[in-house]
Formats: sequence, structure tokens, C-alpha cells
Amino acid sequence: MQSLIYKVFTRKYSLSLQADALELLSTVIAQNELSTVDATKWLELLADTWTKREAGPLVEAGPLKDLVAAVSAGTSSVSSRGADSAPDVFTVISAFDVPPLWYDPSTKTFTHPFTKAEILSSAEAKASLFRQRYDLIKQRVLRNENFTPVMFSDHNRFRTLSTIDSLQGREGERFLLLGMLAQLEEGKLFLEDRAGSIELDVTNVGKRAHGLFTESSFVLVDGCVEDGVFRVDEIGLPPPETRDVTRNAFPNTNLFGGSPSLRTEVQLREIEVATDNGMVILSDVWLDQPSTMRALRVLFDGFSHSAPPIAFIFIGDFSSRPFVAGSGDTTQYRDNMTALGQLISEFPDISRSSHFVFVPGANDPWGSGALPKPRIAEYFTKRLESRLSHVTFTTNPCRIKYCAHEIVVFREDLLKRIRRNCVLEPEEGTDVAKHLVRTIIDQGHLCPLPQRIRPVYWAYDHAMRVYPVPDVLVLADRFDAYSVNYEKCHCVNPGEFSSGEFSFFMYYPVSRTSQYSKIPKS
Repeated sequence: MQSLIYKVFTRKYSLSLQADALELLSTVIAQNELSTVDATKWLELLADTWTKREAGPLVEAGPLKDLVAAVSAGTSSVSSRGADSAPDVFTVISAFDVPPLWYDPSTKTFTHPFTKAEILSSAEAKASLFRQRYDLIKQRVLRNENFTPVMFSDHNRFRTLSTIDSLQGREGERFLLLGMLAQLEEGKLFLEDRAGSIELDVTNVGKRAHGLFTESSFVLVDGCVEDGVFRVDEIGLPPPETRDVTRNAFPNTNLFGGSPSLRTEVQLREIEVATDNGMVILSDVWLDQPSTMRALRVLFDGFSHSAPPIAFIFIGDFSSRPFVAGSGDTTQYRDNMTALGQLISEFPDISRSSHFVFVPGANDPWGSGALPKPRIAEYFTKRLESRLSHVTFTTNPCRIKYCAHEIVVFREDLLKRIRRNCVLEPEEGTDVAKHLVRTIIDQGHLCPLPQRIRPVYWAYDHAMRVYPVPDVLVLADRFDAYSVNYEKCHCVNPGEFSSGEFSFFMYYPVSRTSQYSKIPKS
């Protein structure tokens, strides 16, 4: 068995075992009388979990013993206490808990840029914010098949990126540039990269890819230099990258956040199949409106006659008007939350089994107006929390891990903001929702707007990333409900629940599909 242990830990995962650690693994395998096939699966689970925890290349007996115990407990938790209650099956990740990993182009790895990310961060974080976005997109572009020639292939079929400083003295030649759109002078559009900036002329753009182009968004432009101005013939967003390609490029880097599951992907998929009751996604649930409470009662009553959903994802605003601190809104808001808790508790199967996630909107307390927005204060929510078994009040945006699924939730009137700040109008007759989804995923960022339009805390810009591309992206917006599939990502906007037709989406993880539903008005 020792040769099998070496094969898995050393050859496959590049881990070095101390003698007592090797003896520990041999003893456990012998005591449990594991076959070669079962032992291999168990050893791979151990090695993979050790690597994901970034415990280092040297495996010592003490930490390994704790890991063996944790894995044994984790793999048996489905039968002993139920899959839904296991902590590694459904996890909500606050934006402030997302790993602060920044890409280093010199080492081609992710590093920790700050000792500790803070809301009041240093000027270094501001200076590095857009450079980090540029580096992250550039490494993705260079890995794209159109930019990576294969040995013995025709290199003329592949494109080469140039930098702005290389354009000097080369007027009339064609170049392909990657950079950020900016208005450095009033009424003039520029392209910036790490090497410099150049004015753009987009009046004669012949070909424009799908997407919405705003200041601070990153684009690929093709054209030539004339009289110190770059005449753009074609413009497009950076090519996207599927999550499988990203995971293969950075196999041991946890960019999403949350602790790694103690189960294998096969085990997690089995849990998904066994508990595929769907997730309910609602946005703009105005608890101060009696009609909303009546509609929610109908909703919960409908689900009480079948298996409870996996989760209810409630997205703000939770009030029809902006919250004003120091007024009567404080008591009213808390009472509205309490009333919701009382309503849910009337359906015991749902209140005990389903997970409840609450994501704040712009009208909810508190926050300074910058992103990410903190969770709703416990003062308003503790009565509701006391009535439910599984409830999480989290940030905007937030992330959810369900089995092998990665979900990103963001509440923002994004389409209106981006359309208002477009420097190039989208083509007529196209689906604007598809433009938006493509823009967000191709940019790899939830809010690709200038800081003056939509400020983001400098040290937490990494929490706004959409990289790797998640399985599900919820863009809750005051726009018509839609669902769009792009680059193996299922994107939904549930629309407005309270001011519309009491509409919501049901998402089913196994089939990776969603269903638009609405509650009939009484």
C-alpha cells in the first residue's frame, strides 16, 4: 500500500510525506480493509483536500490525522444528519470574505496584495485597482486559442497584442490593442494600458461585437495610427473563458471563496440529484406593502404541499421607499422583518428545511453607497433569525456554494446605469439583456463602470469579480425578467416581485435550468 500512497500523494499531487504520516495512512487503510480502488479514491480525496487548504507541500502526521478525521466525518454526514444541513453543502460567502487574491503577471500566479483588506484602504489599493483588472483580462486573452499559436502551425492565423508605447513612429501599420476606455479630455475617448494612452477615433467603426461599451471597460481594438490618433476599424470585448479552462490554469487556487468541501465532486453531484427541489429567487420584496405579504403567503402555502425548496433567495429592496435613519423607519423596518419571520414560521417544513438568504438593496440599511454593501444590521433581523433554522443575512454582492454549484448574486439597477454611460450605442434590434450578460462575463466584473459613477471599495474590488465564470449569475435589476445562457453560465434576472406581477424564478441545479413563475393577483 505504501507504493499506492506515494503514487497518489507524491507523483500526482507533488506532496512530500513524513515517515509517521505514511505510517498513519497505511494503518488506516489496513484497519478499514480498503480495496485498492477504494483506497485510491480515499487517498485522492485526502490529497486534494490538503492541497485546496494550502497546507503546504510537506505532509505531517498531526495535521494529517485531523484531516483524516474530518474527511471521515464529512463523507458520512449525508446519512447521519441529512445532506441539506451539512455545512459544506450550502454555504453563503460574504463579499468581505472572498479571498483577496490578485494576479501577478511576473510569476503568473495569484498572490495576497494586502496584509488585511480594509474599507478605508491605502492609496496603493486605488492605484492598483484598474491595473489588476487589466492584468487579469490580459492573461485570459493570451490563453485564448486565437492568441496562442501551436507548434508547427500557421502563425499568421493568430493575433498578436501590441502595447500603446510600441505604436510610436509606425503610422499606417495595423495593430490590435487591449486597454481600458477612458475620457482623459472632455469629449475625447482614449485607450489606456500599462504603457500609456492614445486617443481613439471610433467614428468609422465597421464591425462591433455584441456588448455594452462604457468608460472603464476593457476592449480589444483593431486599427492603425494616423496623425497621433488610433483609427478604430473593429472593436470588441475580450474573449471569455469557461470555468473549466480557468480551473485547469489555476488548479489549486480558490478564487471563489469558502472552505473546500470534504466530499468529492461525484458525491456532491449525488446530493444534488437526491435533493433537486429547486431554489426560489425573488427581488424587490417590499415588506411594507400588504399585497406583498399576501403574495408571500400564497407562495409559501404552495410549496408547503410538496418537498420544501433548497433555498429562498430574497433580494432587496425590502422597502418601497429609501430607509431614513433616525426616523420612524427604524421601528417599521424591524417590524416588517419580524412579520416575515412570523409568516414563514407558520409553515414548519419550510422554516426547518429550507435555507433563507437575504441580500440588501440600495434602499436597505446601512452602507455608504459604495460596493460591496454590508449586510442588514442585526438589530433589524434578529427576531426573524430566531424563527428560522437556516438563515443568512449577507452582503451585496454575495456568493453561494451549493454542492458543486457556484452562484453569484448581485442587486443593482445595472442595465440602466450602463446604458446611460455607454460611449458606443449597441446595434439596433438586438436583445439588450444578452448585451448586458455578455458585457459582465467578458469584463469579468459585476460593475465595469468608472468610480465616479459607481464607487467600489478599493481593497474589495476582487469581490466584484466574475472570474472564474460561475454556474449561475443572478443580476437582480428593475428590468423585465429574463434568463440567458452564456459560456456555460445561466444568468437570470427575477424582475420586481412587489411592483410587478409577483414574479420569481425557480432554479433547478441538476438540469441547470430556471422556470419563470408568478403568483396570480387575487
